[in-house]
Amino acid sequence: MAQHNNVAAANPRYTRADFTALRFRLNRIPTAHILSRVYDEEALQAAGIETPAQLEAWLDAMRDHLVERVCLANPYLSESLADARRFNRWPKTAVDYLVRAADQDFSRPQPDDPVSAWLRPIVFRTLRQEQIQTLAQLHAYIALRGKHWYLPIPRLGVGKARAIERWLQGHAATLGPLVVADDTPQTALVELDPDLARNLVPLEQVGRVVPALDGSQGRNRAPGFCLIAARNDLEAIQAYLYRFRDRDKTARAYQKELERFLLWCVGVRRTALSSVGTDDCERYKDFLAQPDPSWIGPKVPRTSSRWRPFAGVLQAESQRYAVLVLRGFFAWLVGVRYLGGNPWLLVPDPVTARRDVPIAVEKALPGQLWKALVGPDGILDQLCAKWPVSSLGAPLTAKDADAPGAQYRLARAAVLLLGCTGARREEAARALRCHLKPVPEQAGVPAGLWELALLGKRNQWRTVFLPPRVIAALRVHWADRGHDFENADQKLALLSPVVVPSTRTAQAKHLSLKDDGAAVLTGMGFSPDGLYQLLTTTLLRIADDATLPLAVAERDLLRHVTPHALRHTFATHAVANEMPADVLQRLLGHASLQTTSLYVRTERARGLAAVAKLYPDPS
Repeated sequence: MAQHNNVAAANPRYTRADFTALRFRLNRIPTAHILSRVYDEEALQAAGIETPAQLEAWLDAMRDHLVERVCLANPYLSESLADARRFNRWPKTAVDYLVRAADQDFSRPQPDDPVSAWLRPIVFRTLRQEQIQTLAQLHAYIALRGKHWYLPIPRLGVGKARAIERWLQGHAATLGPLVVADDTPQTALVELDPDLARNLVPLEQVGRVVPALDGSQGRNRAPGFCLIAARNDLEAIQAYLYRFRDRDKTARAYQKELERFLLWCVGVRRTALSSVGTDDCERYKDFLAQPDPSWIGPKVPRTSSRWRPFAGVLQAESQRYAVLVLRGFFAWLVGVRYLGGNPWLLVPDPVTARRDVPIAVEKALPGQLWKALVGPDGILDQLCAKWPVSSLGAPLTAKDADAPGAQYRLARAAVLLLGCTGARREEAARALRCHLKPVPEQAGVPAGLWELALLGKRNQWRTVFLPPRVIAALRVHWADRGHDFENADQKLALLSPVVVPSTRTAQAKHLSLKDDGAAVLTGMGFSPDGLYQLLTTTLLRIADDATLPLAVAERDLLRHVTPHALRHTFATHAVANEMPADVLQRLLGHASLQTTSLYVRTERARGLAAVAKLYPDPS
């Protein structure tokens, strides 16, 4: 077991003779000449080199190791060094870069060192699949994800994870201290008091507020009969959020803003929420623009001890949204006679720059990139074709050889579903097979078209239409799951995980046992966040795959694509093909035609046409 968990690799040390030999090798000097002229017998015995073939293998490994160091230290040299290695043509400048990299002090690891320089291949190869290239990235990854950081990484168990942590902690002098937080869920309720250093927790973990600050005797409490049964500020917040119990997304957004304000009132301003005045609201607005660093942390489960109210400094639009939510909340408190007045009425909104178009339509994928990504024999088809479709339908783990293919086929189905219907990620996540059916054949309707009923915002159903390509991708995905796509009455999710993590929560949700004890997939769908992670992770891997024919600008665009960008993609392509605005409004589920008209952007088209006349093409 100790040998199995030996993660550190032997540190290569190069001598001046190695530098000279490498120069000769890169300049195509015969290996036999290098062996006889550069090394003495003692050096060859120490290195275990007896034949020209062994020397060539040693020098080629040295070359590759140094090329990797140079590329990570200076990415601008990656292409030129790759060409040099591909064509075996090494100019003097390239050789000098390698020698300088080899001449550095390798005795202690540095943050910018590649993981391959210090860890064994069985470890660094699987880390690279998670885009962990350097020791600094590994250090940050562990600190971000806490005690169970290794779970999403295939072929990396708890033994290797703890060995890596010990190795990093042993080199804290150069890599910095490694703090691995314990992510054991926190379930006990706390009493909120001004000492937030020990109880900075989300709203659902607040059992009560210390009596002096709970708002039961707040200065702004309204006299007379109150229309709600709230005795204090915490109960008033809970009563307000209960109004949105059937609108999960809205409830989460409002809860985030209200819990931030409650924590700030108690822990920073040291006053009850029902005692704040306009000057307090102005100070909170300043706090939103520059939160205390101790309030900022990575996105983790809300039950984690590392949870923090902010994931980073808020943009101006987010600050304005927070003020609007709080102003509406206080207006409701005044309306139900819990408060006597609304201090936010006198607070102006944070200044924000007005966008030319409120919807971020520029995030939509251009037609050429969209076709290259999802078209027949496009990038996703090429990636899916590398792995055959599994006919077993058994649940997979990240270690299975079929897992990458099943994941790509799932991602292809998800990208096509969102990009060809304009569905929101919440709508796609809860779409069921029983809501999908073929469109009856009729004149003027292309054959193979299907219709899908989606439950969207405001609990309103709408119908979208899927071309045969989307249906074909869904059928293949269902084959991976082992479910019968042709059974139209199944209340199974259209998109469901096929690679189930080893966590108890994931297995309880997505696996069930048959009578013979075999595990099968339940067909439960993704959460909206889970679907987001699936799409962004897949597109990021595509963007970083150097073997795929993508331009630099296209790769950068794919790195920032979100599910909502695929909705923009559908809308902009529909407008480009002259789809009527009222039809597009119904397909997108917009409450107002004015929102849909933002995609049309006729003013922009007219502006481009006018500029084209002003500056004609000289050719």
